[in-house]
Amino acid sequence: MNAIEIEGLSKRFGAVRAVEAVRLAVEPGEIFGLMGHNGAGKTTLVRMLLGLTPPSEGHARVLGHDIATEVLAVRRLCGYLPADYALPPDMTARQFLAYVAAMFSLPRAEAEARAETWLRRFGLLAAADRRLRGFSTGMAQKVGVAQALINEPRVLLLDEPTSGLDPLGRHELLLLLRELARERGVTIVFSSHILSDVETLCRRVGAMHHGRLIACGEIAALKQQHGVASMDDLYLALVRQEAA
Repeated sequence: MNAIEIEGLSKRFGAVRAVEAVRLAVEPGEIFGLMGHNGAGKTTLVRMLLGLTPPSEGHARVLGHDIATEVLAVRRLCGYLPADYALPPDMTARQFLAYVAAMFSLPRAEAEARAETWLRRFGLLAAADRRLRGFSTGMAQKVGVAQALINEPRVLLLDEPTSGLDPLGRHELLLLLRELARERGVTIVFSSHILSDVETLCRRVGAMHHGRLIACGEIAALKQQHGVASMDDLYLALVRQEAA
């Protein structure tokens, strides 16, 4: 069974089609890349998978659970980092992560232990008791990723997770995501416009443009098919092909 199965998923906002008839399958333990320009439909697609916005047409399943009729089951199994994640400014990092863990009905001691684990993993222990309003962009992004992992999800949905991270922070995060997929079997959907990060992490990728999935396959095969060497050139080639 695929970890994620999407069949004809569409979303309309009035006359605007944000996502149009997407069909896609993601394998268990795979790190699948979603690439596309801002407004391509990546965020809307991810939000539909979590039941945060209802689809206009089509259906999808996450770990066998229907996204429309089994929303709570899907959310319990998933971790999510939205783009431009807003942290509560008056909470400390430790308080916030323990609070998120408690939302998954974890006992207080376990919630605090998990918060401590991820603060240490992201090098944030020294700042753990500082209010989040004083965090740099990179530090805030690390807290955002940590909250997405606090419930030990089986599926991780990340929307622009390396945004705001310096080169070392990006490298450490990419290593962590590889470890999660390889050692724990976590399925990851990695949505980003930083195409070098997509190539570093992913074997397969889906390219979105104006709400449509215009290509899906192995990166190496897509590059060979279009005679390009870089991910930027690949995306441009796919867009030109779609427009032809």
